[in-house]
Amino acid sequence: MTRLAIVTGVDAPDLTDDGQRLAAALGTHGVDAAAARWDDPSVDWGRFDAALFRSCWEYYRDLERFLRLLERLEAADVTVRNPPEVVRWNVHKSYLRDLAGAGVRVVPTEYVGPDEDADLATILAERGWDEAVVKPPVGTSSAGVWRTSRETATADQSRFERPFDASRRVGDSASKDGSETLPNQGALVQEFYPEVAGGERSLVFFAGEFSHAWESIRADDAIGVEPTATPAGAFTSDEETRATAAGALDVAAEVLDTDASAFTYARVDGVHRDGAFHLLELELVEPYLDLGAREGAVETFADAVARAVAGGE
Repeated sequence: MTRLAIVTGVDAPDLTDDGQRLAAALGTHGVDAAAARWDDPSVDWGRFDAALFRSCWEYYRDLERFLRLLERLEAADVTVRNPPEVVRWNVHKSYLRDLAGAGVRVVPTEYVGPDEDADLATILAERGWDEAVVKPPVGTSSAGVWRTSRETATADQSRFERPFDASRRVGDSASKDGSETLPNQGALVQEFYPEVAGGERSLVFFAGEFSHAWESIRADDAIGVEPTATPAGAFTSDEETRATAAGALDVAAEVLDTDASAFTYARVDGVHRDGAFHLLELELVEPYLDLGAREGAVETFADAVARAVAGGE
């Protein structure tokens, strides 16, 4: 049997419910799957044939260590999914600039380098944005995300210049005592779309093929707080939205000189404005996939994983 490490982390050291269902389904494909924490120095990665990143959500807190793990896996000839070059590209949100430059409709974004002097109020004024969302360039979910506006940008400047708090999610009124801060990696400033309160759409693809979708709702004043997914089936993606999301995957594949089928899993997040789907995130490292949202999704994912770790055979 192929020995597969489902890579987890401190927040979910064991297999999640989705992970358990996936592991069971993989067993029918001749794949023996087990949890392995990415940050556990005692893990013997060489005993695995392949590794699948799943619930290692806190990797952004020590990105250098996480990237060293990729090097160790490659040196040990462990098949990694998604592939290491995909992971390296996707962990830094500057990938959005690559996609936008190639014609993908991305939510308008200003990229601020780590050593760049930038004025938040000036960015909003020059861009013509009334409100914006500030994000760390490396991060997962809503960690370190916060909202600003033309009215508050000057007062928010000192916060804008500080390193991001790695332990805080927006909505917290202040940093926790002893909280970690991320190295200064710059920031992303994105135009705030009020349409996000009406539903953020997530579309899941396995090996480049559409599987299922869902809609997440958040209160208008809760940017940075985890949205609440509506019940399965509340959002049925239309053909145009699926085509737009698939097109974003195709562009990512072109940027990486590969094929969209190389993405064993992918989640495309976006919001509709004026009838068009605008990309918020393209998740290719460890996204939540809600395998219970469609009957048969677990089996479809297991089939894609099994084929990927067997070299496509």
